[in-house]
Amino acid sequence: MYFDETGLAMVASPEAANLVGMDSEYIQTQCILADGGDRFGVSAIAFDKHEELIWMGNQGGHVTSYYTGAMQKYTSFQVHASQEIRQILSIEEGILALSPSSLRYQIRRGIPVFTHMSPNMNEMQCMLQVSQTRLLMGGHGSKLIDLNLALCRETSVIDVGQSGCVMLRPHSRFICCGNPVGRIDLRDPISLKIEHSLETHAGSLNDFDVQGNLLVTCGHSTRKAYSCT
Repeated sequence: MYFDETGLAMVASPEAANLVGMDSEYIQTQCILADGGDRFGVSAIAFDKHEELIWMGNQGGHVTSYYTGAMQKYTSFQVHASQEIRQILSIEEGILALSPSSLRYQIRRGIPVFTHMSPNMNEMQCMLQVSQTRLLMGGHGSKLIDLNLALCRETSVIDVGQSGCVMLRPHSRFICCGNPVGRIDLRDPISLKIEHSLETHAGSLNDFDVQGNLLVTCGHSTRKAYSCT
């Protein structure tokens, strides 16, 4: 299942490939208009790790959850008055919704727990829950924020350079931080100091994933032009 930028939700099923005359591995089984899709595009989507829900955030700062294969609406609430939702993260007690300048902690029924804002939050893009009470947040700015969720307080702020940190992935030994210009830093999970740096793409880094000792990246590289004389 995925949302496109027009606010439509597409549901694709691998089992549907066995239908007569269907040769594709995935086909569209249904299409719904996401909540607020008549005005705003979808900017974030996440599967809930604790409940049978799918979370959607749009460019107007609104968050909606859906349940069952019919994509019935469960809850819907406003997180930010104007900024888009950059990432949604489900935790045991609720969800965390990140906008460019704020973090909202909300229970699944829609009741807010807290909203965190600070001068360090500038063009935030990603977050990663390191432990039950510890959250890392990064973005297009130069700061990587270590936040205590229980106290709603920044315990430390790390300078990651002008390129920022727009992707965070977990690993058993490191915190993997990707920047938009193609570099991945493997940081110590306690001190957040860089242990290793990998130059993965000369152009830009679009996404990456870590499974055990394997790191897979997706990005662009600059193409050199040569002249023949």
